[in-house]
Amino acid sequence: MKFNLPEKFLSQYKGKNPKWGYGGLGYIVYLRTYSRTKEDGTMEQWWETCKRVTEGNFGIEMDRLQQIGKWNLAKEAELMKEAQRFYHLMFNLVITPPGRGLWMSGTKFSLRTGDAENNCWGVVARPQKFGESHLKPVIGSSDELLPSFAAIFTFDQLMKGGGVGVNVQRKNVNQMPTVKREINLHFICDPNHKDFNGDLAEQAEKDHIKFNDHHAVVDKVFKVPDSREGWAESLQLVIDSHFIGEYSSLAIDISDVRPKGDPIKGFGGIASGPAPLVHLLKVVNDILNENVGQKVSPVHWGDIIQNIGCCVVAGNVRRSALILVGDVEDLEFVESKNYSKPENLVASQWRWASNNSVSVTRETTKEEFKEMANNIYCNGEPGYTNIELAQNTGRIIDGWQEMIDGFVEIFNPCGEITLPNGSPCNLFEINLPKIHELIEKGIETEDLYKEACYLGTRYAYRVTFRKYDWEVTRKIINQQRRLGVGLTGFMDWVLMKFDGKAVLGFDENDNPIYKAEVVECLDQMYKWVKETNKLHAEELLANPSIKLTTVKPSGTVSIMMGVSAGMHAHQAPYLIRRIRFAANNPLVEILIRCNYKWEFLHKGYDENKNDIWDHGTMVFEFPIQAPTAEHPDFQTRGTISLKEQFAIQALLAKYWSDNAVSATLNFHKGTNEIEDEKVVNQIAELLFKYKDTIKSTSLLPYIESGAYRQMPEETISKERYEQEIKRIRHKPWELIDSLNSFDDSDDVVGECQGGHCPIK
Repeated sequence: MKFNLPEKFLSQYKGKNPKWGYGGLGYIVYLRTYSRTKEDGTMEQWWETCKRVTEGNFGIEMDRLQQIGKWNLAKEAELMKEAQRFYHLMFNLVITPPGRGLWMSGTKFSLRTGDAENNCWGVVARPQKFGESHLKPVIGSSDELLPSFAAIFTFDQLMKGGGVGVNVQRKNVNQMPTVKREINLHFICDPNHKDFNGDLAEQAEKDHIKFNDHHAVVDKVFKVPDSREGWAESLQLVIDSHFIGEYSSLAIDISDVRPKGDPIKGFGGIASGPAPLVHLLKVVNDILNENVGQKVSPVHWGDIIQNIGCCVVAGNVRRSALILVGDVEDLEFVESKNYSKPENLVASQWRWASNNSVSVTRETTKEEFKEMANNIYCNGEPGYTNIELAQNTGRIIDGWQEMIDGFVEIFNPCGEITLPNGSPCNLFEINLPKIHELIEKGIETEDLYKEACYLGTRYAYRVTFRKYDWEVTRKIINQQRRLGVGLTGFMDWVLMKFDGKAVLGFDENDNPIYKAEVVECLDQMYKWVKETNKLHAEELLANPSIKLTTVKPSGTVSIMMGVSAGMHAHQAPYLIRRIRFAANNPLVEILIRCNYKWEFLHKGYDENKNDIWDHGTMVFEFPIQAPTAEHPDFQTRGTISLKEQFAIQALLAKYWSDNAVSATLNFHKGTNEIEDEKVVNQIAELLFKYKDTIKSTSLLPYIESGAYRQMPEETISKERYEQEIKRIRHKPWELIDSLNSFDDSDDVVGECQGGHCPIK
């Protein structure tokens, strides 16, 4: 039995579009990122995406109610009424699932694995049992503590499009056994494989690999199945053979791995071919061989994780979001991206693949924060996390509650969700400016705030009833059912609804003074979420969620909505946003007919200083106006002070988010050593001041938009914005009846601000 919205209801939305963010840009981002290919080869339109997502999610509740004997005609009518209201508000961009939900909800793939509908994951690098999971060890048993667990879990989730946070603190990594033996690794491939004389030959030359060495004597030949699981199993064999068993020589046969360019039906996308896997296995084997007779350090376990990320980026998933969390006192880890050190030079090929953070505690000293601040000032890392605070608090206003969330050991890559080992980020998004807009126009009442909280909380809670691939995940979800109902457009909303800033100023102790109405509204919305979840859990005979709320960075979804991302300010009141397209992308013709400005990708200059252009890639310009650009209190990422940014993050941590608040805070670098030192001291002081309030954050130097040619964002004047808008002849959706499927691997806007997270 399938949950289906009535055709009569859907007919109201067919052929229509919402008020897309930033004119045509929101629609283009939707098409590139979340519109799936239909059976006839054309792309979904928004009304169809909303249908797929709504039916997929509400079908979970129908199945659960049938399972517990509560499904009846009255419940069916009640759920259908809710589904239609959910569809309407989603269609109009008032509420949306996260990117993963937009891409996966309602697909056959999501029925096979609930992992598909969750954005990110957390795992701890220590020996663990695979248990009753979809992946079975090739060497060792499912009931054995295996060193490879965190790496294989990471590989699996990255290949399914999720980001992963990995805890490599010494207390965990030190539980790993000593590397027992060196492994001689060989590769086999059928010479008739389509990639044999192409990508594989190139990879073999780079990595000094000889395929099909008939003189090699091997203890074990493993033929890699043509599946995600097959890739993970080959890595498990290579890693754990260094620690257990008797194999000293392995041969990996990649003959069955589909060649580059073939379609992937389940997850979607195009195959990379086996070359990235070959490189991954070679590098990981080398790392472990170099550590025979000793324990692998946090940095080198990090190297393995980062190489997994590189492999997945080279494969079907365009971006792999990774965060490594280490110890604040582990200088080798903290300085692992200092490439002026000779020992880090080779590893620069892969260490870019993760963001690195350290975990502080109540005992972390001002001196340690000063050392952190020095490193942050130089290269933007390490990021800041506080696992101890996450374990003992929800919303900060609710006080210290001893080990209320004691299983937390890691954060997701963007830092908005506090996670136990094996646990996912299950997110949702509420568009605050859109709610305000509809109320101001008289289309909706103030009750829309409560309704958005209600619908979003229930959507996310349903996702916890999906089938999950890993035993560790199933256990923690059944126990905790953690959610992340998020708010976006916060900076726009505060100006729209309250006609002023959320932070009114600071008292004599430099503590922020908040606008009382903002505090009251955030607090009330949190209570609505909590009450909704309590009643829903009772209805579905399951545990209520241990934590409920968050603020995620919200890149793509906020562009679709046309609002400021998460808690962040806009880059500027008026912008040019540049996006790259492959020249053969069907959208290119549409954008040219709309008269968007474009040029070929600029690749640099030749020896005579002539421009070099890539004629296979086109860069289109989209003019953008922030919704609150004309408000007298409008602030940009470049004008809002670092102190106020910390205060805004603390406000949301205190009154709204019981998980955490994702933030990338910007500071301005000095122009001399005295100014540099002043900024470093301010960073250290603010990190220390808010260590009992903020659970995670990252800091980066502010870069003026337009600082280099074809920069993704360029600040422009109001006059130029108006000129650029006048030249656009059509909205893109006016020219699209149906669009054939395409795969465009160029410059897709990241789901999270700054592109830290995967696009889907």
